[in-house]
Amino acid sequence: MATETVVHDQKRWAMAAMERRLAVAKAQLLQQQQKIEKDKKATSDVDVSSKEPLQADSLPTPSRTSIRKDPKDDDSVAYTRLSHPVDENLLATNVKFSSAKGTIVDKVLNNLLRSGDSAQKYLQGTKSVKLDNYILLDNFVQSRSSASGSKKASQKNSKRSKSRMSMKRLKKCGALDLPKDLQKFDLFKPMHGMWESYMMQLIKVTGKIQLASTLLTADLHGAFMFVAECKIASFTGVQGIMVRETSETFGIITRDDKFRVVPKKISVFIIQLDCWKITLHGDKFISRDNIVQR
Repeated sequence: MATETVVHDQKRWAMAAMERRLAVAKAQLLQQQQKIEKDKKATSDVDVSSKEPLQADSLPTPSRTSIRKDPKDDDSVAYTRLSHPVDENLLATNVKFSSAKGTIVDKVLNNLLRSGDSAQKYLQGTKSVKLDNYILLDNFVQSRSSASGSKKASQKNSKRSKSRMSMKRLKKCGALDLPKDLQKFDLFKPMHGMWESYMMQLIKVTGKIQLASTLLTADLHGAFMFVAECKIASFTGVQGIMVRETSETFGIITRDDKFRVVPKKISVFIIQLDCWKITLHGDKFISRDNIVQR
């Protein structure tokens, strides 16, 4: 019984809501119809007033300064003559354009190029405007041939290449190689005798106390040298006449006519001079070429 009353009440509420919506819709429709009728009346009144003939009082009276009609222009109905001030301000047809400084084109370019570094240079007169400039890509990669060419040119014009060559370049051009016909021990024996006499005279001048400092600056070409220690095991025990010295190596001709290039670094050499056996540490002779030049 209670459920039936609830259903009945819901239906009654729904009907009341629909009636209210219908009443609101009718009121809106009535307002729209009234508005349309008012618009129609207003447009009809305007049409009637426009159809009435114009009275003489309502017409505009021409002023004394009005433009007089030229009888020659009666045939050209579509176009009328311009007033004198307007015709005077028009651009003349005989104007010649030029790109020189101070002309119209130059003024237009100045106005267009007011911003930017190139515009500033153009305004100052240090840069001329060019229309055929090329824009390079951001990721432009230089070709290998041009890169190697520029590298060779820089090496050729560098200050270092004029004063001395690097060890890499010396090896590449073969300057460190000794010809086969010169790799003979007997050929350098006279050189060894000359070195012994040279050292004995040097010791007499400087004295035996300064022997260590004398050897650092003395010329060792022709000295009989024995390799006591070397970081390359195959060079340990090599002995012969030293015929060539570089900043990092000693070139030795052995008794069996072989040329060996022994590094100075971490190497120990022994030379014999008269009754003395002198031990030389190769690390001390790496910068020896700078001392000899002084």
